[in-house]
Amino acid sequence: MTDIHPTAIVADGATLGEGVTIGPFCTVGKDVVLGDGVVLQSHVVIDGRTTVGPRTRFFPFAVAACRRRI
Repeated sequence: MTDIHPTAIVADGATLGEGVTIGPFCTVGKDVVLGDGVVLQSHVVIDGRTTVGPRTRFFPFAVAACRRRI
């Protein structure tokens, strides 16, 4: 089950795997792919053509904007 906090912004076109958790005040861009079990704790920004592998955890105030796989 995917859990998205009401204050998070997830763009149309973002791909979310199973069990993704997106915390408060996070932003996920339209070209982002989050693998299964990814956790964005709070105030995280993921943008650009970014693919995040399964079970990756981002801590508060992290920013990732890539054109390659993390």
